[in-house]
Amino acid sequence: MDEIKKEDIKQEVFDLYDDYAHNRVTRREFIQKLSIYAVGGLTVASLMSFLMPDYKGAVQIKSDDPRIKSEYITYQSPKGGGEIKALLTMPCLPMLKRDLEAL
Repeated sequence: MDEIKKEDIKQEVFDLYDDYAHNRVTRREFIQKLSIYAVGGLTVASLMSFLMPDYKGAVQIKSDDPRIKSEYITYQSPKGGGEIKALLTMPCLPMLKRDLEAL
């Protein structure tokens, strides 16, 4: 099968993914409804791989890159959700540091 192009997929598939991405349908419902559009050489798996983001492949800067400074912090949720872990990241650029210190 040739590589899938946007033009090969009906707009309803993109609308369905939008519903899934915004929690209007569950993953199970998404896959069941997506199977309607898996015809010919298109499979549910190929449609999902086309639609879903590639988070791992999208990493552009490695965590140990010397150009950034990163650290994890934890804080209490203001609405009582418990302790939250967050990653703070800042570029290590001398010009940016100077501008931030001026604030």
